[in-house]
Amino acid sequence: MLKAVIVEDEKNSQELLKEMVTEYCEGVEIIDIAGNVRNGVDALNSYKPDLVFLDIELPDGDGFQVLEKTEHSNFEVIFTTAYDQYAMKAFKFSATDYLLKPVDIDELQDAVARVVEKRTSDEPVDQSEKIAALIENIRSMNKPLKRIVLPTTHGFTVVNPDDILRCESDRNYTFIFLTDKRRILVSRTIKEYDEMLRDYNFFRIHQSHLINLKYLKNYTRGRGGYVELTDGSQLDVSARRKSEFLKRMAADS
Repeated sequence: MLKAVIVEDEKNSQELLKEMVTEYCEGVEIIDIAGNVRNGVDALNSYKPDLVFLDIELPDGDGFQVLEKTEHSNFEVIFTTAYDQYAMKAFKFSATDYLLKPVDIDELQDAVARVVEKRTSDEPVDQSEKIAALIENIRSMNKPLKRIVLPTTHGFTVVNPDDILRCESDRNYTFIFLTDKRRILVSRTIKEYDEMLRDYNFFRIHQSHLINLKYLKNYTRGRGGYVELTDGSQLDVSARRKSEFLKRMAADS
């Protein structure tokens, strides 16, 4: 049974979330509820939970202050928030689960199931670097996000989006190729990275390939043609994406 703490200032939201977790989320027990930053920090330090349901807006600060002030970070976080779409991108960049208010039961069950699977199948992973990346991204609202968390089978890796050379699909997984020649297998689809990185000069040239245009070296015409990146890799451009790709390159030139 995983121990969970709710940090939420609204009484009705506290009670509703506790009821939903108790009734619909098997394997999780709510052991404490806190209504502000100070009590949230005390609860996390005292109980050392496996999971924290964390509201962003609290009466004496915000949820990120709870994370910054807590002595340990070996727990999973599911944020409950009404934040805008830019903040949603920050959560996705940081590989962090979030629930939009009002909380949907199916989304709650899915988020909790991911936590249960992670905590029962692997050794607990120190979340401090992931949380630090999230806080940095959120604190830089309206600026380019600086760090992206890549969830792997053994934990996660934190990188700068600018250090990603390309992404290659492997069914429900994605290989991330970095400029330092590392190749990381990530437990997310290439579609998710396309949505996250398209505003960061990335372009999906093929169903299986997403490239950082910063590292594009050459394009050779053909039915779809192919590109060569600065590391020497050559990748096909699909025929149906060719026109959009050429328009993008013409606009950037």
